[in-house]
Amino acid sequence: MDADLQACEPILGASRALAQVLERVDAVARTHSTVLLSGESGVGKELVAQRIHDRSARRQAPFVSVNCASISRDLFESEFFGHVRGAFTGATQNRAGRIEAAQKGTLFLDEVSEIPVELQSKLLRVLQNFTFERVGDDRTRNADVRVVAATNRNLEEEVGAGRFRLDLYYRLAVFPIEVPPLRERHEDIPILAQHFLKSVSASNGQVCRTLRKADTRRLEAHDWPGNVRELKNVMERAYILSGDGPLRVDLALPEVRRSQDRLDSPHSKQQARRGFLTVEELQEFEIENLLGALEAADWKVFGPNGAAALLGMKPTTLASRLKALNIRRPDPDSLYARLGGRKGISRLARDLFGRVVSDERLSRFWVNRSTFGVLREEQLLVSYLSEASGGPGRYVGRNILSAHRGLEIDARDWRIFEMHLHDVLASHHLDDRTRREIDGFMVQLQPQIVGV
Repeated sequence: MDADLQACEPILGASRALAQVLERVDAVARTHSTVLLSGESGVGKELVAQRIHDRSARRQAPFVSVNCASISRDLFESEFFGHVRGAFTGATQNRAGRIEAAQKGTLFLDEVSEIPVELQSKLLRVLQNFTFERVGDDRTRNADVRVVAATNRNLEEEVGAGRFRLDLYYRLAVFPIEVPPLRERHEDIPILAQHFLKSVSASNGQVCRTLRKADTRRLEAHDWPGNVRELKNVMERAYILSGDGPLRVDLALPEVRRSQDRLDSPHSKQQARRGFLTVEELQEFEIENLLGALEAADWKVFGPNGAAALLGMKPTTLASRLKALNIRRPDPDSLYARLGGRKGISRLARDLFGRVVSDERLSRFWVNRSTFGVLREEQLLVSYLSEASGGPGRYVGRNILSAHRGLEIDARDWRIFEMHLHDVLASHHLDDRTRREIDGFMVQLQPQIVGV
């Protein structure tokens, strides 16, 4: 679910691409037809669904949003249809499901492609007959709801792969709307950026700064793989990192952050202080550089698009250096690989950092940290997680566990951190196995970090 883009926020923008979407939205809102929203993660599909509801005859009734990826197989029927007392162990009272909660209103099914295929027929029946039964109840109830579904996957491909029912696809895709990615809506970027900046300033009781032309150019030059959600996080991060000084969008943007990481790495910092690097520091710098090229080339060494070509060196020379440094491609089944390598872990860490640093309670750990300190901490976290998840790099830095033990982190802090972590994992659409492994890793970390 695009939970970061709060429902009821206006859909802002001046691009033709967005105008075309809103024309289709307003046309279908007047009907009772089922709508299928498609688009990349973070484009604002829930906002579009909310607008359909708000402009429909059902606007006075509930708008119920369901993240289908977050509902387990065992609880699917109970969550959607409700249950009666005694229907199963733990069912101590009657409970209405999401469909009943949305009666006469709109049921928004986010990440609908994540519904297990063996359970899709149960949803299909509701769309066909508009009836259902609570678990453990023989009484058939009417479902007076308008369904709006959303997905960031290509459902036709999912159907071809046998992961999504063809009949359910046709029931959902009565009126399809594709929400364009932010990179195709350049005119919307400064409008949205100023809106998010105004919002975070107001929430902190500050006067809103105005974006400068240089800031706008930087924002428009970025390709925004995380779309509007990423832009929102960048503007909030820029606000935090700027402190009382002028707005520093350059510190918050990912490309600049990667450049800043290279400039502010422990190697360059030591070089600036001493005028040279030790053999070990130079080797670590070389390893980081080689890993960056290898992952950019999908671990292909030879050929025009291989890592050697990217680095401007002979493939045989690169192969020799990889052997000498014992750099090997990580197991494709490792957590590191399933997270998308260092790049994927960096995205996760950046998203998590943005939420933690801006959290009302957890932000106290960062109030006295410099901009360099915040960026450096994120860099260390990426390196630590890369090695811990089975990556080819080697973590070099302070002992993260002992450093956190000295911060007096309590159980409430940890619960809030876990909440942010789970939100991040959900927004990045990780599979159940990967989430379980990360949860298990966090369970092991907790007693080493949280004070007794």
